[in-house]
Amino acid sequence: MSSDKFNTDHLYLADFPVEHKVQPTDIVTLYHEKRFDDLDAVVVCRDKDGNVTATFGQSDWNCFAFSRKKEGNNLIFSELDGNTRLQRELKLFAYGWLFNLSPQQRKAVKFSTIRTRLSKAMIAYRFLVQEGAHSLSAISSPNVRQRFDEYLIEREYRSSTLEQVFSAINKVIEYTSWNKIALGLARIEIKKEARRFNDIGRQQTLVIPERLCRAIYGKAIALIEEALPHAALIAETERNIQDNYMQGKQVTEDKMKADGVFTFINSDGSIDNHKLANAIHFNQPKQLSELTKPLAKKQLSIPLNKGTDFQRYLGQLITASYIVCGGFSGMRDSELDKLTPNSYYQDSLNGRVYHLLQSHTFKLGEKRETWVTAAVSKTAIDLMSILTKRWRDEAQYPDEKYTSSLWVNQTYRSHVPKIITDWNDRLKRFCRQWDFVVTDDDYQECVESNPHSQVRIEKQVVVGQPWPMSTHQFRRSLAFYCVKNRLSSLVALKQQFKHLYLAMTEWYTNGGQLASLRDLAVDPKIQQALDEINAESTANKIFKQWHSDEKLSGSHGKAIMKMRGDVPTIYSSWDTIYKAVKGGKLTLHGSLHSYCKSGYDCDMDGVVAPQFCVDCSSGSSIIDEQQAKWWQKKHRSLSAYMATGDDITVTDRSHYITQIRAAENVMRDFGMEFTRFEAELNFTEV
Repeated sequence: MSSDKFNTDHLYLADFPVEHKVQPTDIVTLYHEKRFDDLDAVVVCRDKDGNVTATFGQSDWNCFAFSRKKEGNNLIFSELDGNTRLQRELKLFAYGWLFNLSPQQRKAVKFSTIRTRLSKAMIAYRFLVQEGAHSLSAISSPNVRQRFDEYLIEREYRSSTLEQVFSAINKVIEYTSWNKIALGLARIEIKKEARRFNDIGRQQTLVIPERLCRAIYGKAIALIEEALPHAALIAETERNIQDNYMQGKQVTEDKMKADGVFTFINSDGSIDNHKLANAIHFNQPKQLSELTKPLAKKQLSIPLNKGTDFQRYLGQLITASYIVCGGFSGMRDSELDKLTPNSYYQDSLNGRVYHLLQSHTFKLGEKRETWVTAAVSKTAIDLMSILTKRWRDEAQYPDEKYTSSLWVNQTYRSHVPKIITDWNDRLKRFCRQWDFVVTDDDYQECVESNPHSQVRIEKQVVVGQPWPMSTHQFRRSLAFYCVKNRLSSLVALKQQFKHLYLAMTEWYTNGGQLASLRDLAVDPKIQQALDEINAESTANKIFKQWHSDEKLSGSHGKAIMKMRGDVPTIYSSWDTIYKAVKGGKLTLHGSLHSYCKSGYDCDMDGVVAPQFCVDCSSGSSIIDEQQAKWWQKKHRSLSAYMATGDDITVTDRSHYITQIRAAENVMRDFGMEFTRFEAELNFTEV
């Protein structure tokens, strides 16, 4: 294989030294000639200084130079350490994917895609280990394939996971002419096979039930608002505990240099880490309770009697701040990861103050974006800016885009601070620590709010157990409750969530509109009051029409003016009219251009053509002075438009002229001055 035949630029940053870039080796020949020592020595990855970070023979390929992420920089084959032939075969496939050695010369994919593909291929290889097979070609046997199907079904993989497994196998098949391994497999129809295995469809992320949502978010807000005034003291306490540990470690190391005998040193010279940690703890100059005492005196709602209490409290503050920023913005976890002390700011529009967060989004390329949030997000950002300052200064960031990220932590005293990656575990721990347990009502609401997630609910949501919280629930819950409570439109949510298509936003809000309608309820007393007010208003209007000298137009309006000297009994008094309205014998429906006494018995011609209400064929229209002014404005606007000489169709011209003539009839009835519109006649020779 010629090394210059393949372009590996897709794996590296532009400034990566050319001399340290790895060029593909002809590992296929080494593989089939069984030159395994040479094969194992093949370099897979080097860092920018030229140091080898991965060779073919290793079970864990450190590919940070290709990935450059806070986590997920390795291709791991250690599950197959006891099955050398399977492991070597899978490594061969992964090597081809990594260096894009496809005979079709397709566009190279991202490292994260290769890593995901490998993890899904590993599902098939676990089955092969169970079968005692030595190659993926084993599933070409009908009997083995049937057992493979049963293996996948028993584990109840989701459709999306099954599709990825089949896609990984297809990629192996696609590279057959390169790897020269006779698999005997036909290309899999992914969608068809996935549906055959699993007809549950795509399961949505769960909406947090409202009671739990209020409790979780409320506790998060309460924690950070209580902590912010003491943030400097909390940070100082953490720093003092770390310094105390380092002093204990130094004392221990000094004693080791004195060549003493220590219980943490085994007979072979190795170190028992657990016993070493105990020795360091013993040599620390101060007790943890002594260091946390100044903070404990502040009488916070969290007891800080032991050193472990402080560590738990600090972890809860970090998680609470994350919940607030995610819950009130709907940001993805990859976007929350990039929040820094400078991410929060305010802006105003038309005198209204908006609270905003800025971060990076990676959909359709990396770019800086802004999210609207709640005011309490400032509290979260301010608190984390103080609490994580030392950690941010000492942290080793996997990439410069994470620099100054708020979400760092020093899990172990002996390790440097790192970017937090286990958010789902932390969120579940938060719910467990604060006893946010699912009730029967929560479960029922969960079922109603997540119509496309019934299988997920059955598997994850258990009455009496803590709520199974995850990062993506922030987005789904925000979308759901915004629609349910009519706080936002889909278009506004699309902008907030940085969705490319409105359909994706509709998917996120699924169930919210239904919940909104389901929750509609009117207090019976309010409804009764509204009915009485409506009846009184209608009775007042009808009484005024019959018992005043105001001018009226419309077919029934003119009839009222003629009968005012001899009023029918049903209109004889206000009480009589009110009683008839309450009993449904009289009704009056109004619009901008007229009233109608026929109610829902009206033929509704005036809905699309209001001119028909002026001389209503059913004799039901009534036009008062206020509505006559509407007709006056209509006459002016239509006359002006017709006079412009624009290209107006014959149909539209006829429609406008009938409205103008109707308006003139109304204005004539009310004695309003107007200039009669004279329609121009156009003659066409034929």
